[in-house]
Amino acid sequence: MERLEQLLEHCIADPQLKWLYANRSERMDPTLPIFDVGRAEFHLDRYRFAADRVAGMLVADIACGTGYGSELLKLQGGAKGVTGVDICQEAIHYASKKHSADSVDFLCASGDATGFDTGAFDAITSFETIEHVDDDEKLLAEFARILKPGGLLICSTPNQWPLEIAPHHVRVYDRNSFARVLEKDFESIEMFNQNSGTDFQFNRQQDRGIIATNAQNHELAECFLAVAKRK
Repeated sequence: MERLEQLLEHCIADPQLKWLYANRSERMDPTLPIFDVGRAEFHLDRYRFAADRVAGMLVADIACGTGYGSELLKLQGGAKGVTGVDICQEAIHYASKKHSADSVDFLCASGDATGFDTGAFDAITSFETIEHVDDDEKLLAEFARILKPGGLLICSTPNQWPLEIAPHHVRVYDRNSFARVLEKDFESIEMFNQNSGTDFQFNRQQDRGIIATNAQNHELAECFLAVAKRK
């Protein structure tokens, strides 16, 4: 009830948030008080993780959604510039209104056909994207194309969430299949477990946090975060 009251208050002030609430199963802006705190922090934590690695870089935030993470990478991470990309025009409109900042821009485009120049970026962030696209290899090839040689990719995907609970997903990854698809275009792959610490079944009763993945703990990850370099 408290979150519904907060939503009503925000919507009265800003009718655009009606769109966000109507699409809340797929779109989130965790900077607003209308979402579950545990899930909101889970989304923010991966951008904070990335922010520690992108200072001074030109970053493409692919599948940026509502744009909160693109803004965070600039303002908290010290990125030189961030371009948020999403295939949803409504999301880009929201992002442009709510999370634009100096050297933070937003573009409506597909992640596997961005239109950017080859080697345009020092780093790419792309969270919870790869499991949504029909051709994961094509997506990653585009990431590699628009990165400079040795450029950084920071991406994530759920760990073995059944398609039945994730209607927008088209495939399921575990640690091995995620690493395998990355290996064609990327190297020096570091893998991390991310857990929300919530009562969500696939948090697997773990504490909130991001830790290095190893042979003993990989089955316990809620999501995997990968940090890799373009070959």
